[in-house]
Amino acid sequence: MSVSSLTGDLPLVLDAAGLDALSARRPPDRLRGLLAEAHRRGREVLAPTLACAEVARGRARTRALEAALARHDAARRERPAVRLVDTDFSLARQVGTILQASGGSTAMVVDAHVVAVCVPTGGGLVVTADPDDIAELSAAVPAARIRTVTL
Repeated sequence: MSVSSLTGDLPLVLDAAGLDALSARRPPDRLRGLLAEAHRRGREVLAPTLACAEVARGRARTRALEAALARHDAARRERPAVRLVDTDFSLARQVGTILQASGGSTAMVVDAHVVAVCVPTGGGLVVTADPDDIAELSAAVPAARIRTVTL
């Protein structure tokens, strides 16, 4: 599935695996294609800030993540900006609701943040290594069209 297969203004949402891939010296071609399509279509690229905690482990990985996010800053218009979504009380409440409704454990809190980030826009295309977890959590918000893509 690609961004072009979705209709509307749904964002591309990166979980920790998506951020990790973005941080690679050479991001996977599939991710680069998704980002290019999102940029071409004017789609937002989002990631919950909490997902950065799964990537920023050790100096080298943290620096690579910082560099990737700097390359995808809104001020640089040649690439799609990655907007980090901080956890405020409203998002935390949504995450709790998703975990409760899906029967998910607190071990799924980062993935629940990914799903919650999709809710305000009515859905999203999630770049993930955990499509089954995202699907399980997404069932708690049936009004949101949440699809997954793996790299």
